[in-house]
Amino acid sequence: MSVPLIDFSAFRTGTEAQRTELANRVTEEFKKHGAVRLISHGITGETIQKVYEWSDKFFNLPAAEKAAIANVRDANPQRGYSYVGSEATSKVTKKDQAGEFQICEDDDVAQDLEDVKEHFDYTRDGDPDFPTPWPSEASIPGFHKWMEGVFLPECQRVARDVLTAIELGLKVPEGTFTSRMESYVDELRIQHYPPLPTEKLMTGKIKRCHPHTDFGFITLLFQDATGGLEIEDRANGGWLPVVPTGEPTEVGVYISDTLVHMTNGHLRAAVHQVTAPVSLKDKEDGVLPERYTIALFGKADRHARVGPLPQFITRETPQRFPNLTALELHNKRVGQLYDARPKAKSAVATSA
Repeated sequence: MSVPLIDFSAFRTGTEAQRTELANRVTEEFKKHGAVRLISHGITGETIQKVYEWSDKFFNLPAAEKAAIANVRDANPQRGYSYVGSEATSKVTKKDQAGEFQICEDDDVAQDLEDVKEHFDYTRDGDPDFPTPWPSEASIPGFHKWMEGVFLPECQRVARDVLTAIELGLKVPEGTFTSRMESYVDELRIQHYPPLPTEKLMTGKIKRCHPHTDFGFITLLFQDATGGLEIEDRANGGWLPVVPTGEPTEVGVYISDTLVHMTNGHLRAAVHQVTAPVSLKDKEDGVLPERYTIALFGKADRHARVGPLPQFITRETPQRFPNLTALELHNKRVGQLYDARPKAKSAVATSA
């Protein structure tokens, strides 16, 4: 079994019947796996390759230049550069007594586990509440303009296309989810995993990224050819490797926490991790090669309510989640990454 690979072109250019058929298929796969892989979604392979080239340039900047635009480790949306070990994904997801992954609550005991990755997070220019600190134009010419003005809007379009397909597949009114994304506060992340001796993985304390779910509606995840990404195997237990196919436009799409809340658990978030590629599993004397990924976190407007929708609340499935705003949910989850609590900031909580 593997995460299905689906040609998405019919949703962009097909007939209404073809769009509906594809939407139904995509939604059913999300119900089974929490994830799909798409090709022919409208972003070219050349564009994706250019992001990897920009990523290589960015992460090879001098350490002092990256430190000058460091992300503030609090409960607010992440912006800027995060050093290796800064983010602890093990603090946001846990296994319950039945062996099922669950979202951690505030009183859960934090796990002392390390993620070995560095990343740069940004959003659109003009965000009045959480602006992005960019590297100087002199240090990496063209990076800001291309990443924010070219690549981010393309990913935002694909994310909204996928959510429109989910609306159609769930048979909820058009705009049920996408109408809550009008402020374009999505976040894009470029991520670098440095080389890592496999013996460090054997301790159980270190992974490239520990099992977790993401916080928005959905995540688009592009990965290079290195491998190591795994998704929870819901049918059989354990993990399924998500091995890159080599198709230049391939992107993984992962259901995330906000969509879980709004569907009252009808859709479940995709638990995923990054560990050794298949070829290096259980080898104590190997070295994981460096790895690059790109993620678009499709986010709801900060003021939007993202509690369970009435059509997903029944006598058999009563309301499971509180009716938080998207920012309140986001603050709670990001705060867990850094052992930080959300700050009282009413102006932010009501802004878009």
